[in-house]
Amino acid sequence: MPKTSSIAYALGLLIVVGISPALAGNPTDTKRPWTIMVYGAVDNSADGPLIAFLDQVRRAVDNDPGIELLLFIDRSQKHPKKATYLGDDFTTTRLYRLRKDSVERLSGGAELPEITVDKDAKLNSADAANIGRFIAWGKAHYAAQRYALMIYSHADGRSMCPVQRNGDHMGIPELTEKVGVEEHVDFLALELCNMGGIEIAYQWRPGNGRFHADVLLAIPNAGPPLDWDRAFARIRTPGHGSKKGPTLDPAAMTAADFGRLVIEEGYLGRQASKHAAQESAGCYDLRVAGDVKKAVDALSVELARADAKNTVLELRGIGKDGAIRYTRDGSNVDLYDLCRRIAGCDRLPMPVRDSAKRVMQTVERFMIASFGMSGYKGFEPGKNGVYIVLPSGKPGCWNQFRWYTPLAGAGKTGGWTFLRDGATPGNGVVENWFELLDSWFDEANEKGGINGYRP
Repeated sequence: MPKTSSIAYALGLLIVVGISPALAGNPTDTKRPWTIMVYGAVDNSADGPLIAFLDQVRRAVDNDPGIELLLFIDRSQKHPKKATYLGDDFTTTRLYRLRKDSVERLSGGAELPEITVDKDAKLNSADAANIGRFIAWGKAHYAAQRYALMIYSHADGRSMCPVQRNGDHMGIPELTEKVGVEEHVDFLALELCNMGGIEIAYQWRPGNGRFHADVLLAIPNAGPPLDWDRAFARIRTPGHGSKKGPTLDPAAMTAADFGRLVIEEGYLGRQASKHAAQESAGCYDLRVAGDVKKAVDALSVELARADAKNTVLELRGIGKDGAIRYTRDGSNVDLYDLCRRIAGCDRLPMPVRDSAKRVMQTVERFMIASFGMSGYKGFEPGKNGVYIVLPSGKPGCWNQFRWYTPLAGAGKTGGWTFLRDGATPGNGVVENWFELLDSWFDEANEKGGINGYRP
């Protein structure tokens, strides 16, 4: 679809919002406050939902001069065949610049040379290297003061971005394996189910030497997208009015501010829904993720010394009186709620309880904002909203978690740094969370699984 806005209209808009044409001209010549890159890995059933989602978002952005909205989209062959605002129907991989009433199809330049405006390409959106190339392209051609990346697809907390065409999917640690530090972003948003885990947050923290973000926004449970259109309708350059409530100037908006706004409007949007009881979201300061891990590992050491497996599993519980859990099998347990229960249990020794309190304190610093709807009894905004993996403890349960390992696994599984860091393989001592779980649940290892990782 060709651009429909005329030069005269564009200049008129710039005057209305108080930005000079010279400042807001060619996006490669100046740095806008924010460039927002949407990685649409929708060669799957998320194809149609992404098209509808971004139509709302682009209209909410309303051509604000402080924001560039860019799209990488890898479409499914099985989506309904019809034209959309992106132009004629296609099943390939394209790049776009999205505007309120128009779109601009773009070439991928040196970063994504396969993609041109007049020739279709089909890239594997399950290959994490393509996220890195997309970010590099966005930074090279649409320079900004701050960068945001949204990944829109399917996920289950183990992997993400499945591709229907070839059966591939992206491992979560794969993003740091294939994408370097130059492609870091200020704000990372995951429109993916079951991704609000501390293990995931730690993987993409600053200081890891590879791809990272300062702030992460994620959804711990399975559910529909957050109300991004409500949030974007409140991000306005001075002079560009909004009827949706108090506004944030994109020039002054930090990544944390952005996250708080999305959480606020996400909660208000869920309140207006009749089917949102089991939904939540969290915004995390990834600069604190390392501190959370250290606190969790210290707790793990104390739990091992106290032989507290049965007590912890009892405290985690089942049913409506159990700890907050975000998956049907109960394995993704709210970290703050679990530690709150441990800290308040007088059957556990004080070193365990004190360690649990320190985890809680650190999680409060880590959590920028969060919400949980009525289905999560006792949910406290700003405390709950990030999970940690804790299997049920039923016989054989550990066999279902072969993907949850510090070692490289088959099919892009394994390689989690949260599970590897802080431990010394083979020394027979529990030093981190993974080794604690391995010692509790690895029934096939004669030594109780400590440092054995897998039989």
